[in-house]
Amino acid sequence: MDDPNIDIPPYASPRLRSRGVDSATKRMATVAGGLGIAIILLALVWSGVHTGLGPPPVVKPPPGPMRTAPVNPGGLQVPGAHEQIMSGTTASGPPQLAPTPPPPDFAKLDREAKQAKLAQAKPGRLRPLPPQATPAPRNSSQVASLPLPPPVVATPPAPTVAPALPPMYAPTQAASTGPYAVQLAALTSMAKANQAWQTLVARVPDILDSEKPLVVPGVIRGETFYRLRLAGFASASAAATFCARLKSRGVTCYIPKS
Repeated sequence: MDDPNIDIPPYASPRLRSRGVDSATKRMATVAGGLGIAIILLALVWSGVHTGLGPPPVVKPPPGPMRTAPVNPGGLQVPGAHEQIMSGTTASGPPQLAPTPPPPDFAKLDREAKQAKLAQAKPGRLRPLPPQATPAPRNSSQVASLPLPPPVVATPPAPTVAPALPPMYAPTQAASTGPYAVQLAALTSMAKANQAWQTLVARVPDILDSEKPLVVPGVIRGETFYRLRLAGFASASAAATFCARLKSRGVTCYIPKS
């Protein structure tokens, strides 16, 4: 670097030289172009050779029917099953009207109406009416002008009377062995209290079947209530135990204060 006699090359020209295409790339492009031209020529030659062979072949079904009905189809043979009943033509003959129905027997209807009236008036003395001569049949105009027989009104059945329930025990008649009681219900009438007791006995017969109920009337807010109770418990714990047994079976109860 210190030698002043070293030759310094001239400064390069700013004009850059153009780069050429690589030789390997040229060979690949030449081969690809040749293959494309060869494929095109082969396709043209192949299409020209097969132009005279006609359309493509068509696959056809085999000759003969696809299904053949059996000689004996079997099953239930219904007469007239193959007649064209909906086409307007019949195989059994021309269409015919149904026969004319016989006229109604009005004399018989009148006798039945009279017998029904007698049965309503006197149920225990029903007598059959003597037969009457059947009149000659009338034409359609006469039948239309005749009045219709009166309708038969059915007698309603007699109302059934429910059996009387046994009376409840009055407060003075109940045997009391203790000062405590268990109240089961409070109803607005003696009959409802009686019915409630019968219902409770049917629900828990093993507990209440041997008990004697007591009805204590009382006035609450100006209305009289009949309180259904079981009295005679010696202590409050005995009454509470009995009430607990009833509650375990779904019966409502409590220990009254008075």
